[in-house]
Amino acid sequence: MGASILAATYFSWTSPLSTRGWIALAAACLLAWFVLRVFWGRSLVSGRTGLIVIRAAAVAVLIAILLGPTVIDEQAGETTRPSMIYLFDGSQSMQLGGEISRWEQAIRFVGEAQKSAGGGYSGDVQAFRFGHRLSPLVKSPDTSGQSADAGGLNQSLLSGDGALLSGDGALLSGDGALLAGDGRGLKDLDITLVSESGIGQSADAIPGPEASDSRLADALRQLMPQVSAKSSAGVVLLSDGRVRASESVERLSELFGKSDVPIHVVPIGQAGGSGDIAIVSLVVPSRVRKYTENELQVFLRSFGYAGQPTTVRIRRKGDEGNELASLPITLSGGAQSASLTFRVDERAEDLVVSVDPVDGELTRRNNLVETRVEIDRTKVRVLCLQNSQSSTGTQSLLSQFLPFGGGSPSTTTSTVSIQSALQADEDVECTTLISLGGQSLRRLSADGSSQTTGGFPRTRAELFAYDCVIFSDVTPAVLDEEQQQWLTQWIDGRGGGLIVTGASSLAAGGWQDSPIAPLLPVTLESAAAAFPVPTAVEVTVPNHPVWRLRIEKRLNDQLLQALPDLAIGEANLVVKANATVLAQRRDDRAPVMIVQRAGRGRVLVSNASLSGSALEQLSQTWGAQPERVAGKLWRNLVYWATEESSTGRRRLVVQSNQRFYRPGQRLSIRATAYDEAARRSQQYRIWAMFEPESLDDMSLYSPVLWPDNVVRESGEVAPRIAWGEELPLKSNPESGDYQMDLMLSETATAGDSGMRIELTAYEGAETESSFNHGTQVDSTSLAIQILSDPFEQQNPLPNQELMARVAAVSGGQVLDHPEQLGQLLRGRKEFRGPPTIDASPAWNRTWLWLGLIGLLSTEWVWRRISGLA
Repeated sequence: MGASILAATYFSWTSPLSTRGWIALAAACLLAWFVLRVFWGRSLVSGRTGLIVIRAAAVAVLIAILLGPTVIDEQAGETTRPSMIYLFDGSQSMQLGGEISRWEQAIRFVGEAQKSAGGGYSGDVQAFRFGHRLSPLVKSPDTSGQSADAGGLNQSLLSGDGALLSGDGALLSGDGALLAGDGRGLKDLDITLVSESGIGQSADAIPGPEASDSRLADALRQLMPQVSAKSSAGVVLLSDGRVRASESVERLSELFGKSDVPIHVVPIGQAGGSGDIAIVSLVVPSRVRKYTENELQVFLRSFGYAGQPTTVRIRRKGDEGNELASLPITLSGGAQSASLTFRVDERAEDLVVSVDPVDGELTRRNNLVETRVEIDRTKVRVLCLQNSQSSTGTQSLLSQFLPFGGGSPSTTTSTVSIQSALQADEDVECTTLISLGGQSLRRLSADGSSQTTGGFPRTRAELFAYDCVIFSDVTPAVLDEEQQQWLTQWIDGRGGGLIVTGASSLAAGGWQDSPIAPLLPVTLESAAAAFPVPTAVEVTVPNHPVWRLRIEKRLNDQLLQALPDLAIGEANLVVKANATVLAQRRDDRAPVMIVQRAGRGRVLVSNASLSGSALEQLSQTWGAQPERVAGKLWRNLVYWATEESSTGRRRLVVQSNQRFYRPGQRLSIRATAYDEAARRSQQYRIWAMFEPESLDDMSLYSPVLWPDNVVRESGEVAPRIAWGEELPLKSNPESGDYQMDLMLSETATAGDSGMRIELTAYEGAETESSFNHGTQVDSTSLAIQILSDPFEQQNPLPNQELMARVAAVSGGQVLDHPEQLGQLLRGRKEFRGPPTIDASPAWNRTWLWLGLIGLLSTEWVWRRISGLA
């Protein structure tokens, strides 16, 4: 808006009397003088010059007041120009670029153009961005979260001197130079809303380009009814031209041209470059157990590099040289995925997933993604069953003559035990049961000094509260048949872990007819207990989590090579086809440690003695810190065995048919409920509620379609399930679980990257309230990851041909230099409004009225003194 300029100040006579009024007034005065002269006689003041002068002065003042002298201040009319509308591309493709991104290039272009135009011409502008929808470039605090509407043109922020905020929060001055981005200097800048009211407001920063789509046609449709040739000088489109519905964009541009509102284009991005590689999304667990290996799925898209080799890598943030995992891949020239396995230790990890760049890439900014993995601190509960000799360290007659023992035969208590090794980790809780012969088990106290009453869990629910069971030199014969059945169900169906160590625990007789035997990774038909003898052992799978004793690979390899002889009994183990041998004897390659998955659980078997005096010996001879190394080995065994046991204690266990989904796929959910005795039950009602993945998600509906065969009582009519809506799971008597099959929408939106499904089991009477389904038994959450192929990643090259066609059909220009935009700003037609006139009466002055009163008073006093009054 132009400033008001003082044009002139002058006097004017604006008498309230017309000419006839003055004639009538003069005639009335003459008539009054004549009447007074006829009836009153000659004036008494005749010949008195002083009184005549005073009376004449008073009459002159009255005549001057009646003439209406007025001071006129006339100001020139306000000068206005039609506004220039900046339309920034706020999609993810604007993040591309070399030293500076396309987004920064657009911001700098406008900043330099504002300087070129000069302070007097850089105003009268409005700034918007488009992605999924049209919105202000920067939203004022009271309009955050709202999209641009009919009044949206008045919500963009620019400073009075044309300054802009850059995408990272740094302020661009009028000359395009970057100012401090930490907020310094904002107080001294006149950043105002470009609005009709001109109310000044502040802004923190311009958000960066994050939209996963470029809907320029929709943005132009929203702008069209709000612009005209009189109010708008044109639209300046700053984009790389990589937008949807290019034909619609051209048709709408023609309509802008017919409305005499040209669209000037600023092509952003360099046409050179052979292609680009971008990581689209990750599928990674948010919480994991310590010392576990976890799968990470990387989804990436490449353009222009089909057949090129590259490598996907995982590393810790801030640790450039230490890779957690890497995988060579061959680019397909489109969307593809890669699966990597990484291991976590004791702390939460900030991970960086990257793909090696290829020569000629448009940008390397989208070649890496950061993510964070938290540690699940749920206690790992271990139940250790062991022989009384292995627990106390008492030696057999033969073992007294072998190089094991680490102490005299009179030793009664081992300083290192399985329990102490495990409980050195604050997240592990170990209960030890001592076999006294037969099926007599007694619980060892926490300090290991005495035995207390209490043996194996008395109910299925008590057993299922544990994550791992250890058989150390004992067989299942120490349990009755029902307890063995519980243990089998616990491993196979609930993900429990079983560890069997020591030659005594592998005697075939102790496993005969046991339901646990089929779960072992070995066959024990010919196995027989034997006295352990020192035997050289070599590790066959050094990368297995069990052997991860040090973080640095070099130190870990040195420890494995220094593994001392282990006390091994001849057991004649026959390894099953699906099992993995982790260690073997060095002389005859006979298996020593074998592992395999069993249903949902895991089982590890070793004929090496890893308790009692053997563990004591190992803790004194292995590595520079032998006790820590031996204890770490036991903790690794337990953590590996319990990786699948996190659901073992829950009464509601839920799983989906896939780890991730694509739009249009079927989403199948299966839930299993357990009663208080840990038995499968279908006496509960299970409801699912759909919630967004992030609290920042402002959308109304989930990406899941409402099923056709379910009555909808919420009142919603949209095809998608609304956030917060509930659906019941149907029970399946044949499988003994609950099921729900849904379909994902084929059209993905910005908020469709994932969601959470909260599932709750209820019992008791269901009330009339739609959100009160009875007494809650248990609840759990299921994270659903939905993958889409963002339009922004499909072709990263700029479409400058489209930009040129938009300018041509709308009557605009292709702006290659900021000076061209500056010339457009200066060349806008100016409109001058009517002048502003301020009139103030000159006679309305205190001194004038006081002077008149003074003259009249003086005249009266004079006549009084002279005896004329």
